[in-house]
Amino acid sequence: FFETLQVILWQPVVVENIKKDSEVHVYVRASSINSIKAQLRQLAIPHKVLMGDVQGLIEKQTINDTVNPRRSSSYYENYHSMKEIYHWMEEIVKVHSDLLQKIYIGSSYEKRPLYVLKLSKSQEKSKSAIWIDCGIHAREWISPAFCLWFIGHAIHVRERDQTMTTLLEHFDFYVMPVMNVDGYDYTWSHPSNRLWRKSRSSHGNSKCIGTDMNRNFDARWCGMTQFPSYC
Repeated sequence: FFETLQVILWQPVVVENIKKDSEVHVYVRASSINSIKAQLRQLAIPHKVLMGDVQGLIEKQTINDTVNPRRSSSYYENYHSMKEIYHWMEEIVKVHSDLLQKIYIGSSYEKRPLYVLKLSKSQEKSKSAIWIDCGIHAREWISPAFCLWFIGHAIHVRERDQTMTTLLEHFDFYVMPVMNVDGYDYTWSHPSNRLWRKSRSSHGNSKCIGTDMNRNFDARWCGMTQFPSYC
């Protein structure tokens, strides 16, 4: 049923996790709501509107998170633009050069630089590595925020927290704060498309923009996701 609807699944996040007699939350475009309601009525599926104006809520949140961040909060309790994240990486590596190394791994479709931060307590011995990447989906701002917080937290508590001390003794951390730099920047520069998920690449004669980077691996190719539309 969900494969035929133009909706975004919010709860649960994948179709496979929908259980019999369970509650399902979906995001519906305003232009599609009447037809989807008609289909639900035809199938005798009880339904109700939980949020009448998602776009309005998103725009309000975006203003609060970007234009009017909480002044009493720390840097890591606010969301930051791609420009601010680039600056943060430059500054934190400069201040903590004994622990951090900024590694350039290439550029995005729109020619933005891609960086990985290596967090390592000692460069003298070879250690196993832990990889952390954030921001693969453009709209999930909490993801890059976590990567920034993790780096800041690890540096701040490394000598006082036994768990972090042990981790840094045995592992090097490779952290990519924003994988989908083009898509992430797009959600900041185009508030009306705050829910944009994909990258910003174009593909030959296709009218579709972007690739869902979380689906762009050599596994289960050409399968259906919770986004059944052509693009």
